[in-house]
Amino acid sequence: MVPGGVMCAPTLTDVTRAWSILEYFRRNWIEAVWLGCSLERYEEIRTYDDFMVWLNEKPEHWNSDLGIYWRMGLDIGLDKFGAGVGKYVSWGYLPHETKYQKPTIAGRNAAMIMKSGVYDGFTDTHTSMDEGFVRENMTHSWYDESETDIHPRDRTTKPSVNNQKDFNNAYTWSTAVLHQNLGRLEAGPLARQLVAGGTHGEGWQHHDGFILDAFKKMGGASVHLRQLARMHEIVKLYRQAEHCLREFRLSEEWYIKPEERDGQGWGATEASRGALCHWINIQGGKIKNYQIITPGNWNIGPRDSQGIRGPIEEALIGIPIQNPRDPIEVGHVARSFDSCLVCTVHAHDAKTGEELARFRTA
Repeated sequence: MVPGGVMCAPTLTDVTRAWSILEYFRRNWIEAVWLGCSLERYEEIRTYDDFMVWLNEKPEHWNSDLGIYWRMGLDIGLDKFGAGVGKYVSWGYLPHETKYQKPTIAGRNAAMIMKSGVYDGFTDTHTSMDEGFVRENMTHSWYDESETDIHPRDRTTKPSVNNQKDFNNAYTWSTAVLHQNLGRLEAGPLARQLVAGGTHGEGWQHHDGFILDAFKKMGGASVHLRQLARMHEIVKLYRQAEHCLREFRLSEEWYIKPEERDGQGWGATEASRGALCHWINIQGGKIKNYQIITPGNWNIGPRDSQGIRGPIEEALIGIPIQNPRDPIEVGHVARSFDSCLVCTVHAHDAKTGEELARFRTA
């Protein structure tokens, strides 16, 4: 991967160097600093109780960065607020090297190593996720589009000329994204891990019940659990990086030139911040329409036409603020969803509009 995100064809030198970097990362950070144990020992954790046993097993675990974070989070009450909407989505990711040779939209979900799905925390149920369920609502967004709950493929994006904040009407460039049957959904590491805990999908797909068990034992989502899920995922991603490096077939063709001049396409994956998908409409060999639903759309989106708040908006309701002039709790909630929000969170007095705080990077 070239800085900037440009893909390139890997060589044997690239793969060998990647193995070296990965091993260095494991030995000098994940095991030595983050976990205080081997990956193999950490991977024995299957439940919340297993985690507590691990935490108290050795001083190295207790005093690891993960151990310190766990204690600090509880000490400052991060487990007490920031729940969100209580429903979670993942598109799944990492196509299986043999099951995804002839991809189709209908067959995609059954060919992902990390499965897709929706977890409803209120009913404790897992269901499949299909791109046809996605809807966008622009009621409170700066777009001149009258349709409500429209499928992204059917949108023709029309930015509004008037983009002044009006919290009774439009106040953001983001749209309200929802599931046509289940409503607003949270995306991100917590969502991926809760979906991973389900027994839906294919029997061979990745399953990990730890975070789902912690969700139930801790009484639902919180800032603390959301960050734990992000940390727990590091080990899973490390193993998948190993898997990818083993599966490279350097002698095979790496680029396939598209031949279709007309058609529609859909692609989805999981970015670090959550569920990401694109829709494209091609006519005469040219792009006629292109739509994207980012993780930020799911999480940061405004109220929908029913007045239902998005995940971050909902998670902010009722949080304890110790100092209105320095509402660090607002930052904790926003960053638990999206670390990229570290320098773009502003707190304002709702009655006067006065800016109370602006969070900056050092």
